[in-house]
Amino acid sequence: MTVEELALLLNTSKGAVYARLSRGGIPGAVRLGRTLRFDPRIIAQWLSANSASAGGQP
Repeated sequence: MTVEELALLLNTSKGAVYARLSRGGIPGAVRLGRTLRFDPRIIAQWLSANSASAGGQP
């Protein structure tokens, strides 16, 4: 999953994804050369865990 795809999924901007990632707030990031990718399975688990603990808000 690309940064753009994750931003769409989270309904936020690419800049917000990068900012949250730099604070350690998003798991499953892998750098491939100059690109950044996210494992969709890890993101799905993270969203599920966060929505359950935050009353539906990731």
